[in-house]
Amino acid sequence: MLDFTWRRLAPARISGLVLFLCAASIGMMLSTASPAAAADPPDDHQQALASLANVKAAIDELVRVDASYSTDRNVYHHASQQAINLLAGEHGDGYVAGPDLTNPGAGAIGHIDSLLDRKASPTWAEPLHGSLVNLLAAVSYLQDSLKARELMDYQLSASRAIAYLEVARGRPTETGVLGGLEGALANTVLGVPEGATQVDGCGTPSSAPSYGTHNGYLAWVAVPAGDGSHALPEATGGTEIVTGNGVIMLRTAAASLVSAACNRHTELIPPPVDSSSALPAEFHSMVIPAAASVGSDPGTAAAANPPALYTKVQAKAGARLFATTCAKCHGANLQGSAAPSVAGDDFLLTAKRNGWTLAIVRYLVVNNMPMNSPSSLTPTQYASLMAFLLASNCYPAGETPFPDTTDPSFATIKLGPVPGTHPGRNGKGVCKVG
Repeated sequence: MLDFTWRRLAPARISGLVLFLCAASIGMMLSTASPAAAADPPDDHQQALASLANVKAAIDELVRVDASYSTDRNVYHHASQQAINLLAGEHGDGYVAGPDLTNPGAGAIGHIDSLLDRKASPTWAEPLHGSLVNLLAAVSYLQDSLKARELMDYQLSASRAIAYLEVARGRPTETGVLGGLEGALANTVLGVPEGATQVDGCGTPSSAPSYGTHNGYLAWVAVPAGDGSHALPEATGGTEIVTGNGVIMLRTAAASLVSAACNRHTELIPPPVDSSSALPAEFHSMVIPAAASVGSDPGTAAAANPPALYTKVQAKAGARLFATTCAKCHGANLQGSAAPSVAGDDFLLTAKRNGWTLAIVRYLVVNNMPMNSPSSLTPTQYASLMAFLLASNCYPAGETPFPDTTDPSFATIKLGPVPGTHPGRNGKGVCKVG
């Protein structure tokens, strides 16, 4: 057994005897992004990298033109067309050839389509399905921006496109659908280069370089600790490194999932693929005990007769917080502007169709919002926001405040339209709070 010493760092690259580990800023990553070559990459790993490069290049183009302060409408339309080309590819809807426009070959969407064009459902299929849905939404908004005659209209459509592109790009610290392209590359076998050495991720590395994988997840990456320059995988999302016996091991965000599976001597059950769902890793990558059985749906009764999960005072506090923190993206009426709606008929029908539970929605709010500063509010503030969202969706108030920590029962409460008559409910299905 290797004698490892644990250290907590943010990895980026290992060079010589010194660890140069830092989190690259979005601006830096944008400035170095470049479109993929026209020729299709030869393997899955390269396909994913090419798609990510195209997404980064599209974001870069839109950010660049916004920073130019140009007053020429054609400049902005050119940027949108360039971004569409990078995303849709030469055979996609909306592609336009031109001497001053990029020909990215398959484009970001084409590369993902190629990866998903198989009968099997690899572990990385879910985040890529999520990326695909968001890329298609971004292209739609970019096509709207081409029709804009006023700068304000263009900026609104372009900003919405960028928001969807950032979600498609994802985060290397996420292992589920929210991980997007970066999450898939950082936490699944999609991040293993062709021909690289793979070993069972339940163990520790005996040699380097090597990749520890288990049931499609990438648990760690090992590189030599000696002199020289050793590049880490693209978009690594680990925050822990282990050193010992001449090997440096970087643990990915998926390491805890693999460890749980290994400790229980069972397998990670691949999550069902639902391209419209926003399931966080904690709910779709569970270790399923062998004795688990399928019974009645515990969420059915909860949907028909929803419990009182918050107080009116708490919901009013959440309304004030929403107005200052969330309304700029989700709209003052909760119907969405630069981000999707979070209340009303459309939201609740989508929640019902996708099987969203209260646990899932709380996870998304607490861990991913606000988009520009995730998890920046206090537990009490997030509880108030959840109370406001439940009240706005016509769920009943009670005497017990919404908790500031998660509750196991939340996983059994499925969201959906609340039966009955609700005073103050508007035409969009949103109930007035206060």
